[in-house]
Amino acid sequence: MEITVLIDNKKNTLAYRSEHGLSILIEFNGATVLFDTGKSDAFIQNAKILGKDLGKVDYVVLSHAHYDHTGGLEDFLILNKTAKVVLKEDVLRERWSVSHGYNRRIGFPLRKRFEQFNERYHFIKATEEIVPGLFVFPEIKKPTNHSFTDSYLFVQEKGSLVPDTFNDELFMAAVNDNKLVVFTGCAHNGVENMIKTAIDYTQINEIEFMIGGTHLNRASEQQIVDTANQLSQFCIKRAAFNHCSGKRAIDLLKTALKGRVEYGYAGTSFRV
Repeated sequence: MEITVLIDNKKNTLAYRSEHGLSILIEFNGATVLFDTGKSDAFIQNAKILGKDLGKVDYVVLSHAHYDHTGGLEDFLILNKTAKVVLKEDVLRERWSVSHGYNRRIGFPLRKRFEQFNERYHFIKATEEIVPGLFVFPEIKKPTNHSFTDSYLFVQEKGSLVPDTFNDELFMAAVNDNKLVVFTGCAHNGVENMIKTAIDYTQINEIEFMIGGTHLNRASEQQIVDTANQLSQFCIKRAAFNHCSGKRAIDLLKTALKGRVEYGYAGTSFRV
């Protein structure tokens, strides 16, 4: 399996573009899957530099509705005429943020032009194996509540804004040599909850690698410590966190996981 970070907030060299967004390319078992599309076409430009042909992508999986994960989708669909887009129907609801003291739309840019690419969308309601060994999880078990990091995010409901419970979110996990590889977008529902969901479904306890955001960049020190303690209970061999994780959280997670954590910069490839 080869995993390539096509876009992130940070880049590992000046050759690549970076932006507040996330896009990861996964090449596994003869298939190519794109996990999120950043907020612009920057991931496409980086793919060209990296020699990755996005015309060969079989599936695009959208982790949730926010623009920094879905903003580049239209450019991708124009480039690639065949790939199916895997997402939850709740992605089509309008999302808002009040983090800057005013209301701003942060939802799926193609929401109002949904019909334009309607035949490309594949709405998912239950766990599905889209590629042999690669599963999409639209239902996340949530014994741990992470609302503390999301109090500024809202969803539109009948003309009013209500706190977002992130019913649009999904994640992925691959079974690779009887070990798990976990992919998160922002983990609004809790990164530990995603891990537990994947373990319960596959009955595999060893996590060979995990990559993506943890949404701990706005969390308090204690909240980060609590998450780190929970992650330390899992058998995680290696992790590359990025995007919405935050330096404080990554440093603490590195300590909790005994140094097996690094940053997943744009332009970085991992072989698992």
